[in-house]
Amino acid sequence: MIPTIDQEQEKLWASVETLSTINTEQAEAVLKTTVERSLSQLGFTTPAISSLSLKIADPQSVLDLHQIERKIKHQLKNKDRELAYELLIDYLSKLSEMTDKDPSVIHKKLIASLMANSAKNSLRASLVNRPIRHQKTENSFYSPSEAAEKIGLSDQTIRRMCEKGKFAGAYKTNGGHWRIPKANFITTDQQDKRAKAFFDRIDVKNHKAGNVDEFDL
Repeated sequence: MIPTIDQEQEKLWASVETLSTINTEQAEAVLKTTVERSLSQLGFTTPAISSLSLKIADPQSVLDLHQIERKIKHQLKNKDRELAYELLIDYLSKLSEMTDKDPSVIHKKLIASLMANSAKNSLRASLVNRPIRHQKTENSFYSPSEAAEKIGLSDQTIRRMCEKGKFAGAYKTNGGHWRIPKANFITTDQQDKRAKAFFDRIDVKNHKAGNVDEFDL
């Protein structure tokens, strides 16, 4: 049986793939959320993606990107991180081709962003016990449950990630509750709401049409 998180990610990809043949603009909006969740679940973070405007010139490009993600997951499960990183380069290369900019320039920026963020994570881990001052503006933070819903992980996983310093600027309140800066995430609340509206409509259509095995590729 496919784990719940993987099932949800497969549904996201299926939604993008379906929309890419019906309404490209909607598909592009959902694609960005799908890519964010994809990289987060794989354990890779490239903040530069937040500034990209992804374009779907050919539905096949979405299928290719999806297949690369599956291969990365397979190699990570086999504990072959070296091959997983090689596939990640292919993943970022494919993303670079799905923009209206020079693919070679965008690819370099994504790789640099990945490397820089990895270095920052290492530094944060070494400073995890050093007190940090936070400007606590309620609207600029997520609770663990809100972050979990946003990227498709469990509350417990999000809290463990906080403990390990995976989120820049995350801190505990006096009551012992984690608060995570929204700046750690690529998509905005409004983008998430629009994506959810797309998924809800697709679920309704699928329900009316009957059960379809979307994953028998």
